[in-house]
Amino acid sequence: MAYYETHSVSASTASLSFFGVPYADFDRTGHWPIWKISKMFEAARALAIKSGFLALGKYAERDITMVIVKQQFDLNPKVHELSLKKMFPMLFELKLLEVGKTSVLYVTEFKDGSTKELLGQNFLKFVRMNSRTRRPFPFPEFFREAYGTNDMSVRSEVLPKRPLPEIPKTALKSVVIARHSDMDRNNHVNQCSYIKFCMDHATHASLSGYYAYYTQDMCLYAPLQWTISHVGECFANDELHIYTWQTDACAPEHIEFAILRKDNMILHASTIFDKEPKKRRQIVSFTTSNKL
Repeated sequence: MAYYETHSVSASTASLSFFGVPYADFDRTGHWPIWKISKMFEAARALAIKSGFLALGKYAERDITMVIVKQQFDLNPKVHELSLKKMFPMLFELKLLEVGKTSVLYVTEFKDGSTKELLGQNFLKFVRMNSRTRRPFPFPEFFREAYGTNDMSVRSEVLPKRPLPEIPKTALKSVVIARHSDMDRNNHVNQCSYIKFCMDHATHASLSGYYAYYTQDMCLYAPLQWTISHVGECFANDELHIYTWQTDACAPEHIEFAILRKDNMILHASTIFDKEPKKRRQIVSFTTSNKL
């Protein structure tokens, strides 16, 4: 994944390509898991921002950073099936959708660069934050004037603000300790680590017979949608309580997660999985030979 190509970058759009999924990104079942897919989207936006997308470098201030408050992944089941043998340009196109007083909303579309088939998209809302006070910090007025004229029609349709759910008494709970390897450059747990925590708990729930319908390793079921609210943060050595449940017996593919730190919810995720598990597969086939 070290090789990438930047096609175009402006303050409101960006386009770049990676080439293939690396071996280290595949999970124990031989598939590309959601937390690694999320990391790929993160890589695309990091490179785009570094190259000038959102023009954040022009408005950099000491102790000011950007944090995710909400995001949604919509994925084609084909993404789960990508393999080492599938070498094609993985095209990521970013578009700014909305600029607020302290936040920006944009979408990243993931496409097959050869066919232009849409494989997934990530709607993401960033908030500008003071890293010392951990409070939102406004953009300069001229930033909002320059980039606040984008497609505002998405405001009511994408990532709407909703109340956090009550955790049912029947929800299944587990405990995990956040490690230093889960941290990111903001010195708090990275968004991909939270997804991995949820997926580990989901597999525990599935294999222990807690879920309706799902009975196998959850990494065998293609992720179709994840809508995640990041409402708090945590740090290395924090104890986290992770809950999962299904809200509708008629729709077992809808699975909910909540993560609590010190009895405060810091993340809620509403997810949809494919109903049919894929087969386990080997990423690399080994053969033996008598020849030296």
